[in-house]
Amino acid sequence: MTEKRPHLNIIDSRFLELDALRGLAAVLVVLFHFTINSNSLLLGWEFRYGVTGVDIFFIISGFVIFLTISRVKKWPDFVVSRFARLYPAFWCCLLITTMAMMLIEPEAVSLQKLLANTTMMPIFFNQENMDQSYWTLLVELIFYFWILVLLVTGNIKNIVSAGFIFTVFIILFHAFSPLYTGFHEFATRKIELLNHFPLFFSGILFYLIRNGNHVKKNSLLIGFCLFAACYLHNQGGRSQYHVTPYEHYAILTFFHIVFALAIFGKLKFLNTAPLLFLGKISYCLYLIHQYVGLRLLAMLTDVWQVNIYPALLMTMALVTLAAWLINKFVEIPANHLIRNWYKNRNQKGSHARSREIAIQ
Repeated sequence: MTEKRPHLNIIDSRFLELDALRGLAAVLVVLFHFTINSNSLLLGWEFRYGVTGVDIFFIISGFVIFLTISRVKKWPDFVVSRFARLYPAFWCCLLITTMAMMLIEPEAVSLQKLLANTTMMPIFFNQENMDQSYWTLLVELIFYFWILVLLVTGNIKNIVSAGFIFTVFIILFHAFSPLYTGFHEFATRKIELLNHFPLFFSGILFYLIRNGNHVKKNSLLIGFCLFAACYLHNQGGRSQYHVTPYEHYAILTFFHIVFALAIFGKLKFLNTAPLLFLGKISYCLYLIHQYVGLRLLAMLTDVWQVNIYPALLMTMALVTLAAWLINKFVEIPANHLIRNWYKNRNQKGSHARSREIAIQ
């Protein structure tokens, strides 16, 4: 059965500013991981604000979800599209990271840990992420599950109301946490969407505004989402360990202003080849940079005694090259292969049903 969708004038599916923002967000996160801890001692500084780069990714995910919904006719289409987008590149990067870990610290690798990581949700199997950057993937998966529930129940047309109610629930859940501290700690650790959902909801609302849907009401709701995101700063998110509340409030506000400018076409100057390239490989770059990149950087500085600055540039160049290769030879081909297989499978099923009807 085809679900009813919210009334949308579907915009061009290639919103280049999003790719540019993805590229910038990826650079923020990479610089953050490469300049903190021991590397900050060598550099004499650290780019701790880069921890907030994931906030941009979450807003973008909320925005593009309607581009996905607009192309699906039934909920299995959505599941296949998200699987094709996320898992092949992830499995490739997971394999590379695991091989590197087996060489560097084999005691940290186990079959149980590897198998749990292949699901993107190792925490549900009491296992750690193979690469600490992977924590955001489960946040994305649970957000997609929320969307899937709306699709299956036929409530995708009520996504704004559902998002508002869920955001209010999250605020109340955290506000009354002293009444159930143990459960609160358990829930926010297992379901980290509870710490970040308002950012996804902001992205949804930005999409609707760009399409001219209830601009005033949705603009007010974006303000509410920004307030909620600021409130959640110290409720379990990773940014609380690296930036102060007021710094994070200012950054979140800046990100929302940037997105507002983007949807009204004021950031087209970002559509440069380097940023669009980084945006194209941003998912693979995010997946491969932390464990592999940090070990490579440590080898250059500690073993080969390379100065931190050229070592940093070489490491960034190498992880960018790796991300491009994975994107070109794994992510894009696998995505197309899975989508084409699913399309052909549906066409064969449709033809078979047509023949059955004809016989009857």
